Amino acid sequence: MDTIRLKRFVSEKSLFTLTAALMLLMPFAEIITDIIARYTRDIVPSMFQPVILSLFGVLGTIMVVLLKISERKWYFADICYLVLVVFMTLSAVFSVNPGLYSNGDVIVGETPYHFLAYYSLFIFGSRIVSDGYRKKLVMIFILIAAVHSVIAFFQTFNIEIAYCILLRHDRAAYGLTQNSNYYGGISVFFTALTSGCYLFVEKLYKSKIWRFVLPVFSGFLFYTMMGSRARLAWIGFAAMILFYLVSGLVMLKGNIEKDVLKRFFIRFAILIAVFAAVFAITHITTNFVSEEVERTQWEIEGKVDNGLGSDRLLNWEYGLESFKKHWVTGIGLDNYSEVFFENPKYVEGTYFQAKAHNEYLHIMCTQGIFAIAAYLFILFRTLVIAVKRVYKGGNETSQALTWVFLAMFVTYAAQASLNSSVINVAMYFWIVFGLLNQCGRPIEISRKSQIK
Repeated sequence: MDTIRLKRFVSEKSLFTLTAALMLLMPFAEIITDIIARYTRDIVPSMFQPVILSLFGVLGTIMVVLLKISERKWYFADICYLVLVVFMTLSAVFSVNPGLYSNGDVIVGETPYHFLAYYSLFIFGSRIVSDGYRKKLVMIFILIAAVHSVIAFFQTFNIEIAYCILLRHDRAAYGLTQNSNYYGGISVFFTALTSGCYLFVEKLYKSKIWRFVLPVFSGFLFYTMMGSRARLAWIGFAAMILFYLVSGLVMLKGNIEKDVLKRFFIRFAILIAVFAAVFAITHITTNFVSEEVERTQWEIEGKVDNGLGSDRLLNWEYGLESFKKHWVTGIGLDNYSEVFFENPKYVEGTYFQAKAHNEYLHIMCTQGIFAIAAYLFILFRTLVIAVKRVYKGGNETSQALTWVFLAMFVTYAAQASLNSSVINVAMYFWIVFGLLNQCGRPIEISRKSQIK
């Protein structure tokens, strides 16, 4: 394949098409799977999502290799990719139980193929730089949010396509994730998306109908978020509100036109009013809020067996004890359950978890100190660079898109402190992660630059 054909094969359009195809395939394949699962026990919900993402991991890796051959340049995102792949590989190779992920649970387990898919999406997102393609990705995100939330809405009335095979309380929403906690994470992630699109609506959409649709849709998503009964979602929601509030306050000190600032704060106030109204109605008509407040109070008072945070403190205690022995490469890629099994005080048949219920602690314990340090550095640098890109000015559409992606990024990062990484949620975060690391000036590594 000559250079011109190769560049066309791995062009921005190709990478966008593959990313969009995966984004749409995962939820719609799940809907079909759920429908079939109603009529046969040979097919269970979420049975095919791990397979789809694994195949994408292989295809994505091939595309990344071809992309680098065609570019012959190195960007910061590429260095991040290599670092992440190296630590993932070391963790998998030196695992105390090689080949086992999430204690063998194929639905929530993250294999090396899935990590390769994440990292490929990160690279793809970094190469999707045109506003046209990025706006199309936003529309796809909104479509996926609509599909998830409509299904989640009916679940709050115990109306399901099939059944939940992981975790779900009575009338709790889980969307297409098979776990109400996971849906809580993705629903607040989508709420940050639609809220941001509303705040910057005139920079993203010409049609005025979006000015009415977006705040209503944000309120709808907020209802399903509360319907998930996931307390961790409130952490993400608080981070989202704080992010947009601080963004507005910072813009006051910038060279922003008064009319633009006025519209921003009016829309922000409208969003707060919508969320407050939905909260009040939900609190009056359901026990979604009161039940979680009561459960938290019982945990604080020690009246329940599972402890504060549904045994998260116990979970983290085991992880930290294990980390002392496996701090270099971790106990094994997505192999957190081993932190319980190797502990002398663990009794067979008692409580254990396959996930840390804190993504950062999970990475630290399963991949080691250097992996978490690298990951946190990339997260922090992404935040700093994205903020700088916004304040450099320029294209208003590009600025608005960066704000929206940044809000989604911050929201996910906040709820991740109490949640777990799973394939049908994390993949969307890695796309946004890549979009915030769009390639600019390549890293100079030539002999000539070294001489200079």
